[in-house]
Amino acid sequence: MQSQSKILNIVIADDDPDDQYMMHKATWEMNSQHKITSVYNGIQLMDYLQRSGMYKNYNDPMPDCIFLDLNMPLLSGTDALKRIKKNEQLAHLPVFILSTSKASHEKENLLALGAHGFYTKSYEYNELKKIIATVFDQVYTLNPQKEA
Repeated sequence: MQSQSKILNIVIADDDPDDQYMMHKATWEMNSQHKITSVYNGIQLMDYLQRSGMYKNYNDPMPDCIFLDLNMPLLSGTDALKRIKKNEQLAHLPVFILSTSKASHEKENLLALGAHGFYTKSYEYNELKKIIATVFDQVYTLNPQKEA
């Protein structure tokens, strides 16, 4: 396991406030300095990433990783992933699917579309923390120069 002390910029795209809260809490427990941005649908995610709409004046650095739920209003996680991977300024961003779906064909499809990982949401807190830690290890491997 890599150092969990490196500071990451994280986006959580999930329409469920309870899931958002649990992910924030687990992430904060791992490193309270991680910067977390929450969005609640695919349109907000795309606006945030493209610095448009309500995010047009944001100067935050681009995220080191995106946690993406699939079943969101306005623009699904799958459609948001497609848009991210088709945009040459965004395509490099690591996107990790965190979904209630357990369908292997869906997982294969999303990985083929460019997702860096697919994890089934756990409502068991310690399991959620393990998933997040695994994702962070992958992000640190992808971006080893991230410093604390």
